[in-house]
Amino acid sequence: MKLGMIMMALALALVIAAVVVRVTVGSEPGRVAAGVARKAVREAPRNTSEKQEESLRNGSPSLPDEPVRQRKEDAKEPVAAAFEPERSNSRSELPQPASQQTPSEPEFQTQPQEDPLPAAEVRGWAKPTQEELNSANQERHYELLPGAIMGLTIHSMGIYNAPVFDSDSQWALAKGIAHIPETSLPWSATAQRNVYLAAHRMGYRGTWSRMIFYNLDKLKEGDKVVLKDRTGRRYEYRVSETFLADPADSWVMGQVRGRDMVTLQTCTPYPTFQKRLIVRADRV
Repeated sequence: MKLGMIMMALALALVIAAVVVRVTVGSEPGRVAAGVARKAVREAPRNTSEKQEESLRNGSPSLPDEPVRQRKEDAKEPVAAAFEPERSNSRSELPQPASQQTPSEPEFQTQPQEDPLPAAEVRGWAKPTQEELNSANQERHYELLPGAIMGLTIHSMGIYNAPVFDSDSQWALAKGIAHIPETSLPWSATAQRNVYLAAHRMGYRGTWSRMIFYNLDKLKEGDKVVLKDRTGRRYEYRVSETFLADPADSWVMGQVRGRDMVTLQTCTPYPTFQKRLIVRADRV
């Protein structure tokens, strides 16, 4: 009987042990899964705002993922190129009002200018008619045309108020007398002046400048030359010298120390016009 009780006790112990083992093994995966789940929840990535807040607390901004950053950089390149300022060496100068403009001239010019003397007349001019010669030897009164800066009067040549244009272009020579823009004006604020004026010896028929300086060679020392601006102010000169120059002798357009003068120039002799007749008159 004792043996039977012992056997029953052993069998019961085995049954209990088996039940305990089964319960332990069955519950372990649940505990493991729960632990993994809790760990996943703790270590799950937070949203962007939380990451930015943490990065700001740590003192450095957070960067987006590499693919996003690469796309932004790619998009940034052409934008920068589109707004790149255009570089140029050219400089734009704003014009000054006429009342503030001052002539830019050297005090004393010793080097000749590069351009040849103006008013070069070509060969092949028609010989002046007797009527034209008579007109050139009579008094000729002109009007101060629009655009003219002053008028020229030379009593001994019979020229009165001939229009002077501040240009050495063909239209200026056709309308009257050309003032070489690079030279002085009677009112230039300089220590010395050389107002350089050129006109045709012959010129085209039907133009105001036809034979306007035809008798320039007749001027003598002491003859009066008068310039008058559009306000009516007069500038008087007296002829002081006459000479011939070559077309390349541009030095005659330069200033001469201590002289305030006007220079009159035309082509000579007829019909070759190989030289330039220069008449200078000093301010009185």
